[in-house]
Parts: sequence; C-alpha cells; structure tokens
Amino acid sequence: MQNDQDEIREVSTELSQIKKQHDDVKKLVIAKQDDLEKIKKEIDSLGVQETTAEGPVFQIKSRLEQLEEALDTTKLKIDEEMLQKYSYSYMLERMKKDHIATKILTAEYETSLKSKGQILDLENQKSQRTKEERLQSKSTFDSLMKNIELEQKERKKRIEELQDCIKNKEESV
Repeated sequence: MQNDQDEIREVSTELSQIKKQHDDVKKLVIAKQDDLEKIKKEIDSLGVQETTAEGPVFQIKSRLEQLEEALDTTKLKIDEEMLQKYSYSYMLERMKKDHIATKILTAEYETSLKSKGQILDLENQKSQRTKEERLQSKSTFDSLMKNIELEQKERKKRIEELQDCIKNKEESV
C-alpha cells in the first residue's frame, strides 16, 4: 500500500508539475497572443500610415524625378552656355586682334596718305608754278609778238613813209 501511495504521490507530483508547466505555457501563450494582437494592431496602424504616407511619398518621388530631370536639363543648358561663352570669348578675342591689326593698317594708310598728299601738294605747286611760268612766258611771248608786230608795223610804216618820201623826192627831182 505504501507503494500505491508512493505511486499516487509520485503521479500527483508529476501531475502538479505538468499542471504547473501547463499553466506556465498557458501564461506564455496568453502573453504571446497579447503580443500577437499588439503586433497585428501595430501592423494595421502601420498599414494605415503607409497608405496615408504613400500619397505624399509618391508625390515627393514624382517631384524628385521632375527636379532631377530639371537638374539634368539645366546642366545641359549650362554646358551649352559655357561652350557658347568660350566660342564668344574666342570670337571677341579674335575681333580685338583684328581691330588692332586694322588700326595699325589704318595708321599706316593714313601716314601713306599724308605723305602722298604732301607729294601731291608739291606736285600741284610745281604744276601751278609751271603753269604760271608758261602763262607768264606766253604773256611775255604774246607781248613780244605784239611788240615785234608793232615794230614791224612801225618799220613798215616807216618804210612806206620813206618810200613815200623817196617817191616824193624822185618826183621832185
């Protein structure tokens, strides 16, 4: 009997340990279920937040893509403008050099023009003097010719007078 009692005690002890383990596991299961419920509520809450945040996130992503495209376009335009700037700078530099060369050439032409103008003035003066000398010579020549002509007329007249005189003397003789 004692054996039976020992066995009953043993079974009873084991049963109480199993019950205790069962209670511990049950508490653990209840705690896990509470955690599971909290996690489910949190997941639902996050799902709502995600849905709520997806709109702005989509808008933000869309705006970010637009801004990136605008940035790329702006970079291309900046590169293009930089190329044009370099091109214009080169052209401006070239034009400045051409302008300086043109100024030098203009100065040379002006110097040459002044020199040629002075030569022309000298030649004009020479020509004018020559013309005046010719006119004076012609005037002198004309004057001489008139004097000669007058002298010839006077001689002729004198000769005629002398001839008349001779004739008159011959007739008188």
